[in-house]
Amino acid sequence: MNPTLVEVHDRIVTLTLNRPDKLNALVPEMAEGFREALRKASEPGVKALVLRGEGRGFCAGGDLGWILSALEAGRMEELEGLLDLGVEVAHGLRTLPKPVLALVNGPCAGAGLSLALGADLRIASSDAKFSMAFVKVGLHPDWGGSVLLHLAAGPSAALRLMLTGDALDAEGAKAHGLVHEVVDVEMLGEVGKVWAQRLAHGPEEAMARIKASALRNAGLTPDSLLGLLKAEGEQMKAAIRSADALEGMKAFLEKHAPKFA
Repeated sequence: MNPTLVEVHDRIVTLTLNRPDKLNALVPEMAEGFREALRKASEPGVKALVLRGEGRGFCAGGDLGWILSALEAGRMEELEGLLDLGVEVAHGLRTLPKPVLALVNGPCAGAGLSLALGADLRIASSDAKFSMAFVKVGLHPDWGGSVLLHLAAGPSAALRLMLTGDALDAEGAKAHGLVHEVVDVEMLGEVGKVWAQRLAHGPEEAMARIKASALRNAGLTPDSLLGLLKAEGEQMKAAIRSADALEGMKAFLEKHAPKFA
């Protein structure tokens, strides 16, 4: 089964994370799908990019089973490649001169939340749950999470959510600025189509300028954003080698509370 599906219809590119049995957890095999979606979204005539997850969740974050296996086998190049992919995707989404819409259902945690925050607009179903859960397994946010959460929620709320890993329901996420609209579970797809079509019929050049201004108004340029994302990635590369990370991931997979040093 292809872990990512990329479709183009009515001037809209849709990227579907397609590992529903793993709550669409991120693995290296998804890299080409992300890159294809960003390439297609950059093409003339395409007006918007939509991110969604197949099945009962948007994305549970990095696949901790795969990560732990790679770590224990010493496959650091593969592991760091997944982290570097997060830098590439987060930067690509935020600098894409087209609007990006995320449709979030069910679990949206860790790097999954980071990915959703890479979108310009986010709609959540009422069953969505959001968590910057890295700290619970001894890890540092990646895939742009620390940078983008700061922009969306502000420094104080972002720090609390990162230090505690507390979960937010859909309405709580909306109150924190992480979500723009909450809809009934069965309406997410239809409401998403309406939003996507609205974007697809909008003025392409004006929307590109608006995205550029939004980045600039946050005090960032494409280069400075890339620098922040790379710095975040280096923190994760260090954290993932720690004893706490090993304990946290094992405890999560074994379904018991971790005992950090």
